[in-house]
Amino acid sequence: MLRKMCLIAVFALIGCSDDKGSNNANSTPNNTNNTNDMQVDLADGELQARTREGSWLGGDFHVHATGASNDTGGDSTPERIKEVAIERGLDFVVLTDHSNSTGSDVTTTDEDPDLFNMGPEFPFWQRVAMLTDETFLMIDGNEMSPVEEGEVPTQPTGHIGCYPRDLETFDPNISFTDRPRGTVDSANIVGQARDAGCFVTLNHPFGPAPWVAFDWTTYDYDAIEIYNGSLGWDTFDYQAMQAYLCDVSLGRDVTALGGSDNHRVNIEPPGDLSNPPLGWPTIYVFASDFSWPSIIEGMDNGMTSVSDTGAPLELDFFGADGTWLGMPGDEVDAAQTTQFRLRGTLANTDKDRVLWVLEVAPDSCDDKREVGRIFYPEVAWNVVFETTLDEQGEFEFVEEFEAKPGHAYIAWLRPERDTVSLENGIAFTGVIRTR
Repeated sequence: MLRKMCLIAVFALIGCSDDKGSNNANSTPNNTNNTNDMQVDLADGELQARTREGSWLGGDFHVHATGASNDTGGDSTPERIKEVAIERGLDFVVLTDHSNSTGSDVTTTDEDPDLFNMGPEFPFWQRVAMLTDETFLMIDGNEMSPVEEGEVPTQPTGHIGCYPRDLETFDPNISFTDRPRGTVDSANIVGQARDAGCFVTLNHPFGPAPWVAFDWTTYDYDAIEIYNGSLGWDTFDYQAMQAYLCDVSLGRDVTALGGSDNHRVNIEPPGDLSNPPLGWPTIYVFASDFSWPSIIEGMDNGMTSVSDTGAPLELDFFGADGTWLGMPGDEVDAAQTTQFRLRGTLANTDKDRVLWVLEVAPDSCDDKREVGRIFYPEVAWNVVFETTLDEQGEFEFVEEFEAKPGHAYIAWLRPERDTVSLENGIAFTGVIRTR
């Protein structure tokens, strides 16, 4: 799916209905630090290094390849994708070509009923295994793509990411049922992905076109793509972030992901309206070692950071004596938590950026999602830290704060407006929960 297909029209269509441009009665920051300095003095005492072994691995979970998707420009071979990924500092890439009711014939964009539900769904399985080595991982996944009836469908059915969990036991010869048109909803597709042994994601759940939005017939997914590539962060990504934080508020174990949705590997950053560059954004997964099982484990635990700045945004919690307590994906004792540290990089924008730490209380979501409707929820978060960044480069902040039990915390490097169009210099962390 080309991320920004019909973008202008859809912005006009969605942006004018039930306007949600400003956020949902969010409260005023109770620890606001507006500054032009890139560095804030550290709190008293030394902060302990993370006691968890591992490192951030950067990758792209949403990439299309020539020979499996029929809209790739002809030059996006797995070999070239690996070359470009390494040039951009990525450690791994997952190919996510569409379930191949159409893609089985890469010479056409017309659907042929003779190809329905025939596969192949993982056509590069052996090829990517040969491209995987001790310094780079390439995985063959799938973007499951049911669709409604009509030449221009108007109903949401969703695009579902299917990432094999266990490369040793996964059956790459499976065929998914996604046609005939109008007969398969997302609940059915998610069930097929689960049965196949996949880590399941919602890709671009709110657009930009109605037929690629999720239909909310199930909530049995593992992750939500809160940043889908193009010229940058946009309204649909903001809505996906709201859905992610709503799920967090409602107690669901959901992971924040990002992916470029790259179709043409030789597009140079920052790309153009319908051609997102590979690795923009990058998903960083904290993994115990350099392996696919460790990446899956990190995703299952919510240890992720999504960024288009070339580095992960990092949030860590500490006790009063500097003891390290946790990072995104962890649950920490609120009574012990007295300070946090934020580290990251501001890059790829000439605009000021706002850095927030948000607090999300249980059941603080006005969940407007309905089956078959493109309504997004609104979360009444609290901003517990805010500062403005106006210089490129690395930053680090350490601040004291009072964590509340049963809440969740997320850091966000964001534009000055809530609902925006095509912004770069954006980053998120996954959530840290408290007890």
